[in-house]
Amino acid sequence: MKFLLTAVILFVVTSLFAQSKHDLVITTIGYKNKTGNIFIAVYNSEQNYLNTAKASYLGIVKAKEEKTSYLIKNVPDGEYAVSIFLDENGNGKIDKNFLGIPKEKYGFSNNAKGFFGPAKFEKAKFTHQAADEIVIDLD
Repeated sequence: MKFLLTAVILFVVTSLFAQSKHDLVITTIGYKNKTGNIFIAVYNSEQNYLNTAKASYLGIVKAKEEKTSYLIKNVPDGEYAVSIFLDENGNGKIDKNFLGIPKEKYGFSNNAKGFFGPAKFEKAKFTHQAADEIVIDLD
């Protein structure tokens, strides 16, 4: 009986502290140029947002015609924001003009837009609690 009680308590405690994990699919749409790679960064906090060295997940996927998906397995539940860009010329960075405006297509989760700069974390964040697909329009 003591063993059974201990097992039940252990199960309840581990269940309370176990964090659920689900797959996250990031799909990009709205572009016709299928040359280059799509760079993906997923951030789990405002403090880490847009600092690729502190991204929770990074990925690169070859651009396909008009729609490309990238799978991240076992992402813990929580709040995240995604930023992506289409590196058309293959130099590994987002090219900008002399004013600092990107010349290559880019986007954020929730299709959030920035005002004189990138979208804020608050606008791009989403809650991940189940298997999700985030669709980002690069148009």
